[in-house]
Amino acid sequence: MVRRYFYVRVMARPTKRNKDIIAELLERVGCGATITSICNDEHMPDIRSIQNWCIKDKLLDDDMHRARIRGTLIQADEAVDAQRAVIAGTTGVDPKCVQAVVTAANNMGHQANAKLTRIDNRYKDKAVIENVGPLKVRWQTEVEASKAPGYIAPPAVDVVDVKKPH
Repeated sequence: MVRRYFYVRVMARPTKRNKDIIAELLERVGCGATITSICNDEHMPDIRSIQNWCIKDKLLDDDMHRARIRGTLIQADEAVDAQRAVIAGTTGVDPKCVQAVVTAANNMGHQANAKLTRIDNRYKDKAVIENVGPLKVRWQTEVEASKAPGYIAPPAVDVVDVKKPH
């Protein structure tokens, strides 16, 4: 038996950053395209290259993050538009397939909302608690604690004096 090996020459994908690739990437992500669909284009880098760029460049990472938020909002709007088209009867889809359109649009909307609620908290407002004035810390004695409303006494414990053997 003769083994034959066929090598398919695949064009190398760009892994070096340039302004045009970054601009196209941010534009398309911001318009609702997924990174996986963008990376399927031959002239675009693979996903791992984009991840490495974002890891090394915090400004690019922030720009990508904001573009993904905008893109996710657009995906949610597209889901609403599809649902409204079904309600208005303007989908142009065979009536037998309308339920599939509704289900797909519902799923898209839920996925968009889930992404937005689980997106990392890098831009979340930080809560700062400041103490103004003197701070007094002290321990309450058992007698003071027993006077407090709702006080439940601890169970009684017998203390046994155990002598160590010599």
